[in-house]
Amino acid sequence: MKAEMIEPDDARPLLTIAIPTFNRASFLKELLSVLFDQLIDEPRVEFIISDNASPDETPAVVEEYRRRGLTIRSIRNETNIGSDANFLQCFEHARGKYFWLFSDDDIIVGGGVAKILRLLAMDDYALAFICPFEFRRDYLAEKTTDKLGRIAQILPGGMQIVRKAGTMITFISALIVNKDYYSTINHPDLQEFIGTNLMLLGWVCPILAESKKNLIVWERLVAGRGDNSGGWSAGQVFGINLQRVANTAFGNRRDMAAELTNRTLRSWFPETIMGTRRGTGKPLLKENLREVMEPAYSTNWRYWIYVYPLIVLPLGMARAWYSIIKLTNRLSRSVSLLMEYIFLQRDFLKES
Repeated sequence: MKAEMIEPDDARPLLTIAIPTFNRASFLKELLSVLFDQLIDEPRVEFIISDNASPDETPAVVEEYRRRGLTIRSIRNETNIGSDANFLQCFEHARGKYFWLFSDDDIIVGGGVAKILRLLAMDDYALAFICPFEFRRDYLAEKTTDKLGRIAQILPGGMQIVRKAGTMITFISALIVNKDYYSTINHPDLQEFIGTNLMLLGWVCPILAESKKNLIVWERLVAGRGDNSGGWSAGQVFGINLQRVANTAFGNRRDMAAELTNRTLRSWFPETIMGTRRGTGKPLLKENLREVMEPAYSTNWRYWIYVYPLIVLPLGMARAWYSIIKLTNRLSRSVSLLMEYIFLQRDFLKES
């Protein structure tokens, strides 16, 4: 690995933002164009870009922004070490108290970094989850807001994050973790998660298992680019690997591991399967979902209700069944949201 680094001030940064990247120079350039004004005079942030031997114009893009004055710790691997190893490399290099692994094709909206820093400076959190919104073309035009006008909320334990975020805790751009807190708790060797496509959970799950104070940011400060990933197998990654990683990384909190896998069966898989069948979903590797998943989930009734029918039913019947699934999930979320808003307003932060 070759590393070129421009070191920030001697004072330890509050936050490290690390971008692992590979062969997506145009997306990286768009992200840097939005981050430039947010980071150019911000000494509390360490900014890392870890280039996984991109054959495109990525080095030139990084150099362009360094010449313009942006302080970047630039790492360029001599060979492609894989996404999980590159994520881990970012985590190990980060010097900030808080660590934010951010995808090269997502966006932190204007003013978002400053708002996050103000929230992180208010208290000592184990983890922060930033609620993203999805965009396809223009993140400014497609930006959404929280329906209840919430800014942020303090949550006393990790289970509440799992219940609110569900499978989205695998979305790298949405998670900020406290590395200092991570260093004080039991956690597995992160090398175990290389090759799972879920390296992020190696530090997120142990933190959630032990945490007593977390933050969820409801204000939409992160734009996630939709339908821009693929080349992996849904059943293997979010069925088999997710179950294994969750059981390992959550440690003794098997209730959290079960909550995550069950929510994935109930919400993530139905949407993904129907998107694939209708031709509107992300491009995935072809696989036989039943052969992959049934040995692991044959005793879980959620597989038979939420996943199996959408695989085997004719498309018209699958669409109808999916409509029922969506309705029941929406009703469940609405009831939960109403109860929370009535009884837990004391935990809301009014201003960011």
